[in-house]
Amino acid sequence: MASTLRPMILFWFGQLLAYMRRSDRALALFREVAAQNPSHQQAWSSIGFLLAEKGELEPALQAFEKALALDPGDAPARNIAFVLQRLGRHEDAIEGFKRTLEADDKVDRAWYGIGLSLCSLGRYEEAIERFTEAARLQPMNPYAGYQLAGTWHKLGQHDKVRAEYERIKGFDPKVAERIRQEFGVMRKQ
Repeated sequence: MASTLRPMILFWFGQLLAYMRRSDRALALFREVAAQNPSHQQAWSSIGFLLAEKGELEPALQAFEKALALDPGDAPARNIAFVLQRLGRHEDAIEGFKRTLEADDKVDRAWYGIGLSLCSLGRYEEAIERFTEAARLQPMNPYAGYQLAGTWHKLGQHDKVRAEYERIKGFDPKVAERIRQEFGVMRKQ
């Protein structure tokens, strides 16, 4: 009991420290938990998050891969995909997000992530489909709408930018204002 209790206490204390933005100390505790219990998937995921937050993307990727090996669920795969995206490995990121969607096609963040990578690759029409699906799954999340507006803007579809602006204005005026300022939404004449 004592051998399993110590890593559990350290893990939860690490979570508390991470919440308090004491990332270096939290990271040290998560590493201690992983050293004591290498099959602690949450410790590996927490290590990955903190390293990614610090911009240490390759070590974060390694930690998330250890978490995925322990739990082949959608969350570790999605975390890997987001790190791959930040590394500029967009085709690999897309595959990671697709793996998430194979497990659960209702994960809006995976659709959103694919859309971001497709935009980075200049594949705007495909990105529109993914952002649209993310917005359908989470209609009150303005970020998919913001990306939709930006992608429509790149494609010269100003009526669709305006429609997205109007949709978001009803529930997030700050993001709607950003759309108006960045993409030049004008009223219909």
